Order: sequence, then structure tokens, then C-alpha cells
Amino acid sequence: MWSVAAALAPAAVFAGYVFGCRAYLHIGLAVATAVGAEAVITYLRFHRRSRDGVKATWWRRSGMTIGDGSAVVTGLLVAFCLPAQARWFVPVVAAGVAIAIAKQAFGGLGCNIWNPALVGRAFVHVSFPTDMNPAAYPVLTGHHFLGNVGTAVGGMAGGADAVTGASPMAMAKSIATQGYADVDVLKVLTEGHGRGLWDMFVGTVGGDLGETSALLLLVGAAYLIYKGWIRWQVPLAYLGTVAAGALLLPLYLAGGEGGAESAAWQPILLAMPDAALRFVLWHLLGGGLMLGALYMATDMVTSPLTNKGLWIFGAGCGVLTILFRLYSHAYPEGVCYSILLMNTAVPLIDRWTRPRIFGHKR
Repeated sequence: MWSVAAALAPAAVFAGYVFGCRAYLHIGLAVATAVGAEAVITYLRFHRRSRDGVKATWWRRSGMTIGDGSAVVTGLLVAFCLPAQARWFVPVVAAGVAIAIAKQAFGGLGCNIWNPALVGRAFVHVSFPTDMNPAAYPVLTGHHFLGNVGTAVGGMAGGADAVTGASPMAMAKSIATQGYADVDVLKVLTEGHGRGLWDMFVGTVGGDLGETSALLLLVGAAYLIYKGWIRWQVPLAYLGTVAAGALLLPLYLAGGEGGAESAAWQPILLAMPDAALRFVLWHLLGGGLMLGALYMATDMVTSPLTNKGLWIFGAGCGVLTILFRLYSHAYPEGVCYSILLMNTAVPLIDRWTRPRIFGHKR
């Protein structure tokens, strides 16, 4: 798990560069809480002397598991799901819930059903909605060496999922009510609101701490795939399904004086290949999709065991995410809950895709 922490380190450093020292405060608090909770709970669970009566070391006798790095990774992922404006106790609560309830309550490493970091994030999203849905995502002025500095510092409108930042679909609906024609939606989305595709790729945009730079997340994931720590089938199926859904499914835009949903906007059917490509990239690079697909859906403990199951799991995450993004008004993003729902289905997927043995040799 230390390799995963190393892969996440560039994105963590970049978060502090873009959002300031408060990003490092959240990361430090989340990691410290996760490691501390892991140490206390494992000590309480395994505190006993060896059965042979020989006095063992405290570390061995207490059954400590913090040395495997899993608690550090959980703390990092929890912090990556939080906005910089959240109050100091939010990462503490999120990391504590992730370790104590989502992980240790089920038996510790390798026994949990759901991704611990996402459970912690979901808990604080419900408990502290004002912290998790800030009015804007400010970025430090002058702290950019790539991308459009002016548009990045402008921030983003809030009111959306904290893991994924401002939803492209919610913004598109808002734009449509202002009288824009269908053919202008993509231009306004990617240029007029400060979220150009290049800015979204390199990370010079507002958002949660670890989700802004798709470039650094991809670099870290490529290293983990090369080392064999994550399986490539899940992110490929996840991202591919989201891309296909963005390309084929209609986005219903509000129209008319009453603001009723009256227009189905599909650039691929309007003979707009450039707009269709930009809309797909907008989905792939925007919000926390890269973070979720590359580092959370690929958790070996909460993902299927078989290759066929990995494809089904990734595709299911993608289908749920794109449906949330296109058609949900109350929660117009869905990366977090899509992965948690598919985590719940993993035992069933494993049962469906288990290889059948028709015979054996004596």
C-alpha cells in the first residue's frame, strides 16, 4: 500500500500548491486520524500475551497493522474528497468513520465491504453539507505555472457533490435557462465558465483537494498498473462506459419562459463531432471521476475477483455515474455513491462470474 501512497503524493503536493497550506492541514489531519484510529482499534482488539507464555514485543502482541500503509492511503483518499474550505474537524470525522466503521468494524484490512474513504466522505457529506458544498472553490492567485490563470482563480459555483466538485450537467441546465442555443452549450461550458479542458487536465481549476489534476492522477495510476497494484479492467470499463453514455444519452435542457425541460441535447445526433468530443472529455476530466475510477473503484478488497467480474463492476459504476450526472437534480454527480452501490453488488458479481469446474483428475 505504500506504493499507492507514493502514487498519490504528486497530487497531494499539487493540492497544497493550488489551494494553499489549508490543503496540507486537511491531508495531515486525515492521515493522522486514520493511522491513530487504526492503532487504537487494533491494539484494543488484539491486546493479549502470546499463548506460549513468552513475553512478546508490544508491537507484535498488539497486532498492529499500521505498518502496511493502508491507513495512510485511506487518510489520503479521504482528504482528496474534501474541499479546502471545510472546517478542520471534517477530515478528522471522515477519517475516523472510514477506519472505525467502514474498515475495522468488519474485521480490518481485507474484510470490509465498502471502500472506507468513500464511506467517510458520504458520512460527512450528509452530516456537514455546508462544509462539503461551498459556494465557490477559490484557488490561490499566482500559484499556477500551467493553464489559464485568470479563469482558474475565478472559482466554481457550488451546490454539487463534494467529491466531484461542480457538476457539468447542473451547469448545463443553468446555462440553458439563460437562453443559450443548443449549439452554444459546449462553448459556454468549456470556455465561458472558466473550466477549459486544458485547465481541467492539468489541474488549474477549483474543486476538491485531490480531484483537480487529471494529469497527476493518470501518472500515478500508470505507475500502479505497471507495478500490478491495480487492475486496468476497472478504470477502462468505468471511463469507457461514462464516455459512451455521454456520447449517446440525451441531456434534457430546460427551455421556454417557464423553464420546463423541453429539449434533448445530443451533439452526436446534431452532426457536431467536435462538440460531442468536447462533451465527452468534459465528463471524463471534470470532477472526481478520474480519482474515483483510478484509485477507489480499483480497491482490490471491494472489487470482484474474476476478470469478467471486473468488467461488469467497472461498467456498472460507469452506468450509475452517467445516469446520476445526466438525470439527477438533487445529486447531479454520483461518483461516490455509484462506487458504493457497486461495492455492495460485488459478492453477487463474484458468484455470477465464478468459473465452473466440470471435472477433475484423481
